[in-house]
Amino acid sequence: MKLQVSAKEPVSRVLTAVAEEVRLQGIQGTLVHDLNVIVDEIHANIRMHVAEDNPNLNWTLLVEVGAECLELVVEYPGQYFDPTNAKPMSGDSLGARADGGMGLHLISALSDEFHYNYQDGINTMIVRWNLKGDSQENRLCR
Repeated sequence: MKLQVSAKEPVSRVLTAVAEEVRLQGIQGTLVHDLNVIVDEIHANIRMHVAEDNPNLNWTLLVEVGAECLELVVEYPGQYFDPTNAKPMSGDSLGARADGGMGLHLISALSDEFHYNYQDGINTMIVRWNLKGDSQENRLCR
């Protein structure tokens, strides 16, 4: 499923489309919840940090379900920002820690792989879940 998303639109439309796609592909349970959290976080980050300078920004969401993995690919134009290099969460309590960073930590914690690429002004995030947890050779879904 490939979806064009306006940064202005509510995340509910995106989550509904993703939920329908993964349901049709037989994905259920905790993985659906984790996917929803990550899509919500990505949409919020694009809306708050990228679309702030470009309110008419559109981004692309691709959800692919294969026999071995589920892959979420997000592409958006903008300045280079590698979310996989965000500072790791410290042991601070939620009340004591600085704002920001929790969502990127959640993306890493809730997925099996989190990669980033930047080319020709396009940021690409790739988030993967291994659907065959019993096979070591499927660890990278490829």
